[in-house]
Amino acid sequence: MFLIMRHGEASWSAPTDFDRPLTREGREQLVAMVKQRQRQLRGISKIVCSPYLRTRQTAAIIAASLNNVDILYDNQLTPENTIAEAIVALEKHWCDQLLVVTHQPLIGNLISFFESGDLSRPEPVLPGSIYSYTMGWPGPDCGLRESVFFV
Repeated sequence: MFLIMRHGEASWSAPTDFDRPLTREGREQLVAMVKQRQRQLRGISKIVCSPYLRTRQTAAIIAASLNNVDILYDNQLTPENTIAEAIVALEKHWCDQLLVVTHQPLIGNLISFFESGDLSRPEPVLPGSIYSYTMGWPGPDCGLRESVFFV
């Protein structure tokens, strides 16, 4: 299984986009969602996220609930990255039960790419949402959506 997640609700009060933290409500929503979805999340073997603060914080909340699964940061998973750059990152980190925490518009474009093979239908992903896929390898039109979890 492959999971891709948009970070939790983030504050707009920060000197840069990179430094935007999760809001208190965003943290609380993530903690509640993790408790509610513990069964679906427990198999995660690795978490990879953008180095932006809000994705690091989101990944840490998930990892803490899973007995501190390893978190890796990848500069190719930021809001500015292209699909091609993100796919290189996914291929580098690919494993069974991978969770990727990233941003819009990248996550919406990746979902379109996995489900349609192109970028014609970017998904409007809400903060804190997790999309679960059956997928042997990250490529065009190769993802079968299993479920979506919302905060």
